[in-house]
Amino acid sequence: GLIGGAITLFITINIFNFLNYLFHFVMGRMLGPEDYGVLAVLMSILTIYNIPTETIQNLISRYSSKLNLKKEKGKISLFIFVLATIISFPLSKLLKINFWLFFLSNFFIFYSFLGPINKGIMQGQKRFGYLGINFVLEGGLKLFFSISFVVFGFKIFGAVMGILMGILSGFIFSFYFNKGILKEKEEKIKLDDFKIKGFSYFIVTLIIFVALSLDIILAKIFFSAEIVGKYSVISIIGKMIFFGTIAISKTMFPLTSEKHDKNENPIEIFKKSFIILILVEFLVILLFAFFPEYIIKILYGNQYVEIAPLLIYSGISLSFLSLVNLNLYYCLSTKDIRKPYYLFIFLIIEIILLYMFNENITQYTLSFMFSNIIMFIGSLFLIK
Repeated sequence: GLIGGAITLFITINIFNFLNYLFHFVMGRMLGPEDYGVLAVLMSILTIYNIPTETIQNLISRYSSKLNLKKEKGKISLFIFVLATIISFPLSKLLKINFWLFFLSNFFIFYSFLGPINKGIMQGQKRFGYLGINFVLEGGLKLFFSISFVVFGFKIFGAVMGILMGILSGFIFSFYFNKGILKEKEEKIKLDDFKIKGFSYFIVTLIIFVALSLDIILAKIFFSAEIVGKYSVISIIGKMIFFGTIAISKTMFPLTSEKHDKNENPIEIFKKSFIILILVEFLVILLFAFFPEYIIKILYGNQYVEIAPLLIYSGISLSFLSLVNLNLYYCLSTKDIRKPYYLFIFLIIEIILLYMFNENITQYTLSFMFSNIIMFIGSLFLIK
């Protein structure tokens, strides 16, 4: 059921998220504001690279089968890797980041297409324990490798190499957790149905992940390296709300899909998920409101504390984006979203607001918050 699955996945994914954030806290202290700002931009780009991962994993989860598309994924990932490498030349100049850091980060593209099958099967089969353990192993090994490489003097390059090593290790372990299921006969799915569903899944994931990443990437263009590093701290702490509650939508997704496929009404599961999400977000925002300096000092140290008053706005912003994520994935689990490309309107609004209102970091933070509130209101119209 929702409660048991949610508790299992909630605990394990949040251990994974804790390890990811421990990575950020350690890197923020070891690298300092300027270099950490560069790392935060690269991590935001990796979030965008993660779009195929989430799309494929949710499709696999939706159909609870292993789609035989490995050859196609391999060709597509190689093509996108080459394209991303070409784009990295002007991007490195625009963002003032070493080209070879982009090149190294681009290897994540291969995993984004080839890695999510096993996790999607575990999610679709409701094997939430194995899925959570896989996340924890990946996060722990990423932290271990990153710290080791940075300690040995590789700095930002070491952090990125550690991320890739951790992801590769998690991918290898996922085969072990799925060893029984992967031997079973594959289910047959009409390719046309897969493409139709896949388009909506891809658009929704694209909207969410780009909205999640744009603020740090654009900040690198508008502000100095030190300010970007400090803004990245409140943005990433705010994103603890998003990643800390994503287990709720991941647990809801196969359950509402199953209800819908049985011609049963899944709205009660959605309502419970929505209420749980609201309650968790409210408690975190209270902490951000009353103890912002304390939180930043503990997590990142004194060198970032001057940005503390803006933490509550970041928290509110990411709370609304988390609700958008829940709304859209509920719609995907129960029906196909008609004309999903209309969702791009909200990304355009975000870009316009961030471009127009960036005279200072306070104005910029508030612009990001309002863009996510607008997106949340828009997402409500998709729910019956």
